[in-house]
Amino acid sequence: MNQDIFIKKFAKSLKFGRAAAFLGAGMSSSAGYVDWKGLLKDVALELELDITKEDDLISLAQYYVSYKQNKKPLVESIIENINKSKAPTELHKILASLPLDTYWTTNYDDLIEKAVKSNGKRIDVKRCDKDLLYPVKGSDVIIYKMHGDITVSSDAVISKDDYELYQGTHGSMLNVLKGDLTTKSFLFIGYGFNDPDLIDLLARIRCMVGDGLVKKSAVNKLEIF
Repeated sequence: MNQDIFIKKFAKSLKFGRAAAFLGAGMSSSAGYVDWKGLLKDVALELELDITKEDDLISLAQYYVSYKQNKKPLVESIIENINKSKAPTELHKILASLPLDTYWTTNYDDLIEKAVKSNGKRIDVKRCDKDLLYPVKGSDVIIYKMHGDITVSSDAVISKDDYELYQGTHGSMLNVLKGDLTTKSFLFIGYGFNDPDLIDLLARIRCMVGDGLVKKSAVNKLEIF
């Protein structure tokens, strides 16, 4: 879709409260956090692999979990790289200033939370299915963190097993996403087309709503920047 056309359509959705934003790793890397390859650089080094030559990063993460026979070392790598205080970028601030009440993200950091709070909005953060049972009364914004975050790093979705078991571990969150996808216009931002999170996410969307709606959404509802 032409960007000018999308902007007009998205602005209309914002006006009527039918818009949402989906934030990817590019939003975090622009603030100084490592991207997927940066996150797994030391992992690849330990496995005597060249991270620049690795494309299937989810499988690489799974290989490391199998190599170590547990997920803890991988989680510790996430903590080491993400548990650093960074400031939201100008783009985070712009998104937080928009009349959005729904944000989805696969990022582990808290940049969008900081940006939204700085606008005086009360947030309700959903990191797992259990969080969906306890809504924060009076919240202005809901932030869905599909892959968890640094506060509960042991539950972070990062290995191939995590992705493959996601339907069972996060089924309720997927149902909420399905509902939002059918009622809201989404702005996907911070994703590259070779981003493993995006590849997995689009596959899930296709399974949830059907290939026909995915194709329609790619034209009418979803835009990736």
